[in-house]
Amino acid sequence: MTITIQVLVTVSVLTYALVAAAADLNGTHATNPRWVGHARFHVVWQVVTHIGVGVIALVLTWVPLGPPAWRIGAAMALTAVILGGFFLTAATMPLYGGELADPNGYRPLRVGARGRRIALDQNVLLFLTGTGVLLAALVLVVVNQGVR
Repeated sequence: MTITIQVLVTVSVLTYALVAAAADLNGTHATNPRWVGHARFHVVWQVVTHIGVGVIALVLTWVPLGPPAWRIGAAMALTAVILGGFFLTAATMPLYGGELADPNGYRPLRVGARGRRIALDQNVLLFLTGTGVLLAALVLVVVNQGVR
């Protein structure tokens, strides 16, 4: 069961350390000439930080340098901080005038639901997926009374 938990944690880490990083290090964000230079600096800083935290989380998840319960638990906590930070930032957008998407960036996905077309923000979709996978790992930890 530990391997399943490790794989789930890895998938969750990859949502912010690989997929989101790739989405941010391109012309829609980091090199977008319509963004002020300071905003581009902050997005690159965030991406580099997320990649670094992701590497630490993956090392904790896979390298047997201590008790598995502590290592995997720490990786899950780091990942929860990154993913939770996204949702806290999204929830507080009215306080600082933030927006989930830039008109020059990724467009929301349009999907059919109950005969209607709805827009799904790709950031929200990615981080909900990462959070759901992390929660699945947590459920397995609880059901199995820990990681061995």
